[in-house]
Parts: sequence; structure tokens; C-alpha cells
Amino acid sequence: MMNIKRLALFTALVMALSACNKDELSTRAVSVQVRGYNIGNSELELTIDTVVYDKFKTAPNTLLNFGKVYTYSSSKEQALLKIKDVTTGKEVYQSQLELNAGGLEQFFPFVYINGAALEIKAPAADPSTNKMAFYIYYPQSNDPMDIYMKNKNGDIVYIAKNVVPGTWGYSDYVTTTGFTSAEDNYDWFFVKAGTTNQWAFNDSEWMSQFSTGTLFMPKKGEKGRVQTYFVTPASNQLDVVSLFKGVN
Repeated sequence: MMNIKRLALFTALVMALSACNKDELSTRAVSVQVRGYNIGNSELELTIDTVVYDKFKTAPNTLLNFGKVYTYSSSKEQALLKIKDVTTGKEVYQSQLELNAGGLEQFFPFVYINGAALEIKAPAADPSTNKMAFYIYYPQSNDPMDIYMKNKNGDIVYIAKNVVPGTWGYSDYVTTTGFTSAEDNYDWFFVKAGTTNQWAFNDSEWMSQFSTGTLFMPKKGEKGRVQTYFVTPASNQLDVVSLFKGVN
């Protein structure tokens, strides 16, 4: 009788261990994306737990655009995302990946300006409109800027007015007639406040415009979204980065 009980206990233990091993061997995956900008003299390096993505280092004064599928054991609940300033050796950002929270993608915004992380101040959502936020890095000027969008017919609609470089500017936006096509990309133009053709960056029309193709603009009838952007002129073009993917 004792042998039977021992055999039953041994069998249950083996089954439990097998289940654990099976759970440990099963893997899941999540797409991790980091979007932002790196301004200054530092190089940035990204790590998820012990995995160092040194092939994705971000050079000074360039777009931060990291995308990687991270695989993990199904028993794991969290992982730590870290960004290091390679030049100083200091960790400048960290955030938890909630691995079992559901969803196939996790998105993180990060802007680094001359050795300091920018505080990203996204507005609260409003179901009656779309909230837009802009941070313009342009130390050459403190003059306020207007941002308008133009379609193929030359019609314009204002996205924001009186945005002062070096501060967060906010506006409301809903789609209007002539700007509702889901297939079309429109152009943004940055001008000195109160004008339509006095170009904000380097007095250049080319340096003061950007296509909306990567900006996740609200489409026809959409409301309740929050869009946050970082704007800066690079060496030969204007860079506008969507810091969130614009989900409701």
C-alpha cells in the first residue's frame, strides 16, 4: 500500500515538473518600439533586460527609431527597457514592459536633449476633438510659429498657432472638408506666427515643411485621439516625430 502511495506521489511530481518545464519552454513575443530623438553629442544604446542591442545605437542629432520583436518565456511577467548614454556611461531612461498585459506591441517615447531627457507632456484625451501637442527644438529663435496643413488644391487648415520653441504647445483638431481622404498625405508648413509664407526654419520653405505620411493624423470623423510631436530641423531636412501612435 505504501509503495502504491509513493508511486502515485512520484507520478504526480513528474507530471507537475513536466508541466513546469513545458511552460518554461513555451515562448511569447511582443513588438517593442521606441520613437523619439537624440540631440547633442551623446550616442544612445538600448537594452531589454540583459539583451544589449548595440547594433541599434542612435548617433547624435538623429531620429531615435528602435523596433524589435522581444521573445520571452510565458512564465515571465515583466522586462526592463533601459536606454544608456554611451558617452557618459549613465542610464538615462528605464521603463517596465508588462509582458502579460495583452497586446502584441508596446510603444515608448523618448527625447534626449543635450544630456537631459525631455519631459513629454501629452494632453488628456477629449472625446469631442483630437488633442495635439508640439515641442519644437529650434534654439536659433524664440519667435512663435503657426503650423498649417495644405492639400493638393492649395486649401489650408491650421493645426496649431503660436507654438513657442522650447515649450509645449497645444491645440485641438478635427478633420475638415478637403482633408478627409484616408488615402492622401498632406503637407505641414511651419511659418512665423500670423503669416503664411514667412518660413519658420532657416527662412527656407524646404526646411519648413513635412509630409503627414508618418504622423498618424486623425482621419475623417475620428475624435478622442491624442497626438504628440517633436519637431526640429536636421542638417538638410525638417524632422517631425510622432511620439505616440495615436490610439484612442
